[in-house]
Amino acid sequence: MSDTPLVDSGTATLLSYLRQLVALTGPSGAEEDVVRALLRLAAPLADSVEVDAFGNVIATRRAAGDHTAGDHAAKGQPRRLLLAAHTDEVGFRVRQITPQGFLRLEKVGGTDDRILPAQRVWVRTAAERLLGVIGTKSAHLLADADRQRVVPYPELYVDIGAKSAEQAAEMGVQLGDAVGFCGELAELGRGSGRYTAHAIDDRAGCAVLLALLERYQTDAPPVTLIVAFTVQEEVGLRGATAVAQAYPADVALAVDMTAADDTPETGGDHLVLGAGAAIKVMDFSTLAHPAVRRGLAAAAQAGQIPVQYELLRGIGTDAGALQHSGAGIPAGAVSVANRYTHSPVEVVDERDLLGAVELLTQFVEGLPELDLHFLPEELPA
Repeated sequence: MSDTPLVDSGTATLLSYLRQLVALTGPSGAEEDVVRALLRLAAPLADSVEVDAFGNVIATRRAAGDHTAGDHAAKGQPRRLLLAAHTDEVGFRVRQITPQGFLRLEKVGGTDDRILPAQRVWVRTAAERLLGVIGTKSAHLLADADRQRVVPYPELYVDIGAKSAEQAAEMGVQLGDAVGFCGELAELGRGSGRYTAHAIDDRAGCAVLLALLERYQTDAPPVTLIVAFTVQEEVGLRGATAVAQAYPADVALAVDMTAADDTPETGGDHLVLGAGAAIKVMDFSTLAHPAVRRGLAAAAQAGQIPVQYELLRGIGTDAGALQHSGAGIPAGAVSVANRYTHSPVEVVDERDLLGAVELLTQFVEGLPELDLHFLPEELPA
């Protein structure tokens, strides 16, 4: 693979989607701003777009000959592919407003206490976003014991500049307001093709699915695409569970980030930035269906698309919920390696993002003829 950054229009559009999405604040259960943006971005790319009671955005692009009033499994009906990427990010809620105007936090999702002090955050009130910082003891005041200790999050606080609880209330802060990391998409170095931001997990997956829908904006896909931008993934795949119950399909894929281990402190090379999108084999939420793995591998071969294979027990994706659709359907995932996950400085490679779009496109094109049986019919008994 060339080290030259991709500059084609598809990459530029994908990065534009990602830039818009990571600029928003949307911890689990408070994804409204992200949902509004996805409604706007998906509307011109799909035949229908709706928001369900849970907050999931579902964009449907129908295959030619898909008569949605009938049974999707009826003879002659095109197959239906359910794709999901989650809109939420790890973050916090305001648990307490102290008399001095500081905000104590409750975690939402899996953040690491080690990295929290001295971070900028957005406090999402009912009316606007307020800039705050997670306070930390000044270096000049540290005792020896302080230097050896990770401050647990219940002791942390957000400073929004308020001098009292009353002033914090005047700013619009209420208990339960969402708090998320600050950041904007920025390229590392110069010409690296590697970008950093918070919430790349999984706004990058959302950008990939928008780019996939663009591929079929003019010509109908060979299968019906049900693209779900899901909520509350980081707290238990809750949005995807609702989607799986409401949208019958023949096969399902999650599109999500996964943890790269190619940095000095990990010393691994299982998942490497720039080496291609990853075909999931297993995580703690699902064991990818063999037919889906075969289909993705065939798609990679047909398109000469570099891929990696992901086996990572310490992660889960919406595929873990989507596999329970109906009586159970073949499910798997396409993953993109992401450094420094669940932090304000996640890092992803644009080549892997575009590779994910290409892999999904090839999979869609081959899906009408893909053998979805658990045991391939051509195998001997």
